[in-house]
Amino acid sequence: MDFKEIKKLVKLLKEEDLAVLSISDDDTHIHIEQKGSAVSAESLQQGDAVSPAVQNAVSSGLVEITAGQIGTFYNQKDENSEETFVSVGDKIEKGDQIGFIEAMKVFNDVKSDVAGVVEEITVANGDAVEFGGVLIRVRPEEA
Repeated sequence: MDFKEIKKLVKLLKEEDLAVLSISDDDTHIHIEQKGSAVSAESLQQGDAVSPAVQNAVSSGLVEITAGQIGTFYNQKDENSEETFVSVGDKIEKGDQIGFIEAMKVFNDVKSDVAGVVEEITVANGDAVEFGGVLIRVRPEEA
């Protein structure tokens, strides 16, 4: 599959307003997800199939910040330090760094896309994470 074909798939994802597009052929697997795609309480009432964890998060009002790639998640600011980016109970703003993911010696910042209070950190410093895996849960601040 070449770059032009992948661009067409991304365009299709956006035009059809799909949350996820996954296509495989003999030797290639393409999985594309729209950033910020979320399950709403309305879709749960309509009976859409979602995991119990997603149902819990939506019904409890928490927002999940997920891994944008596979790698190793780090919440500590420095290797030899106990200082963390965030802890349970911390108030964070949209754009605040909550940690970083290391993959192949490249370090990618993980930033919050919501302002609120950290309710749960689901992975420990140095844990392996999968794309889309929940890193932290945040109770959004009231508007």
